[in-house]
Amino acid sequence: MELTLTENKQLLRIDSATEMELEQLNISLNKRIESWRFNPLVKKGLWDGYISYIKDDTWIPSGLWREVMLIAKDYNYDLKLNGITNLFDRNIQQEAFEEWALDFFDGHPDGISPRDYQMDAAFNILKFRRCLAELATSAGKTLISFLTVAYMLEKQKAEKILFIVPNVSLVVQASEDFLDYNWQNRVSIKVQQIYSGQKIRTGRNVVIGTYQSLVKKKAEYFDQFDAVIIDETHKAKSQSIKTILSKCKNADYRFGLSGTIPKPGSLDRLTLMSHTGPVITEVTANYLQNEGHIAKCNVKVIKMDYATQATKEAFREMAFNKYESKDVFKFEQNYIINSPGRLNFICNVISRIPRNSLVLFHRIEHGQRIYEKLRQESDKRVYYVDGGTDKDIREEYKKKMEAGEEVVIVASYGTFSTGISIKKIHNIFFTESFKSEVIIRQSIGRGLRQHSSKDSVNIIDFVDDISLPDWDNYLIRHAKARQKIYKEQKFKYDIKNVTFEGDI
Repeated sequence: MELTLTENKQLLRIDSATEMELEQLNISLNKRIESWRFNPLVKKGLWDGYISYIKDDTWIPSGLWREVMLIAKDYNYDLKLNGITNLFDRNIQQEAFEEWALDFFDGHPDGISPRDYQMDAAFNILKFRRCLAELATSAGKTLISFLTVAYMLEKQKAEKILFIVPNVSLVVQASEDFLDYNWQNRVSIKVQQIYSGQKIRTGRNVVIGTYQSLVKKKAEYFDQFDAVIIDETHKAKSQSIKTILSKCKNADYRFGLSGTIPKPGSLDRLTLMSHTGPVITEVTANYLQNEGHIAKCNVKVIKMDYATQATKEAFREMAFNKYESKDVFKFEQNYIINSPGRLNFICNVISRIPRNSLVLFHRIEHGQRIYEKLRQESDKRVYYVDGGTDKDIREEYKKKMEAGEEVVIVASYGTFSTGISIKKIHNIFFTESFKSEVIIRQSIGRGLRQHSSKDSVNIIDFVDDISLPDWDNYLIRHAKARQKIYKEQKFKYDIKNVTFEGDI
């Protein structure tokens, strides 16, 4: 089997392959979307739910070059990849890069110096140019990104760099961090922030912007960039980021960093790699904890049994006979957030556990109820954040938590589960059910940053048990999925069973 990298470096062309080899490529690079059964087109019989990353038996995105190598290795196919080294920087040397990185931060007034794994990650990115790095929360993604940006600019590997982040808070945070890291202004870094209402300035060589604002730019806007960095790459499944990357035709460097890259063999992972490249660096939370770089994690699962027997039987009846599964799940969700007894219990637990707490919710009405009850009945200082909260107010609340004690921020998963940096979090409460590995790992990551006031973070996972001996409700199934994630990530957890009346 022989493939060749096209001149524009965007595609691999299949020059020769046996019928069996071609068939296997089609099977391996063809995956169904998540929840495909519920897609309207699938239901109507108009689509089978599959997306293929091989076109006309000839073309494969160049970012999947390593995936092709793995397929060939797994099935013992002979493989020749012509021109693939043109994707890489063959001149950069690891020892020279590490000397440069250590010298860059030598004498930094805050004592900042890159760790070995951070220099390894930055070197691999600069060497492979198109790739992904899976870096657990608090691994220092921004410092790693800065190392790559500073090196590319100083060594004239790139003249203009695009740094894409998922929200406005991270635009501000990354800009401030780059300023702090660039001690004595060794490298000329002039940042342009891109989000709603920002004034455009000329002569800027690093553009930091949100997916939402950048996707509105015309195609020719992206012609100026030699490099594109995608922070929190797990969000790159969205159409907006794919649209942006497809427009960055002149970017020799295109790489993503995330704490939660989708699992091998999944469509989402193929999608990310097709637009960037293979995963070349992995730094796990367990490694960082063992090395003493981040806080330990203690998970307390509180399994709440408060529904009446009649209520449980009604839900089982709906699941077996009357409704589709997604509708039963919604009924369960509505039931739990409208339970006065559950609300009382959760708020009592939040009020009793000392130190600073992040309380995460999904639906606005639920978050507002928790917030109002805590304000009325708790002695703690309580603040509320959802998608409509102004970015400056969010930053103010973060500062209050960093400076204070007994502070509670009640926040939606969408605003505070990803990327937000608050070191002084002691407790994180999951008040609504999720089974998404990305959401769970990202949410836990908010508490793993080190602070002098803690050596570990407490995760309190509220589980709603409305099951029967012969049937598990959907929220219980979600809880089991979360516990599987805790095991995989080697987070200690224990389960406490509590019973109370939900309707009081």
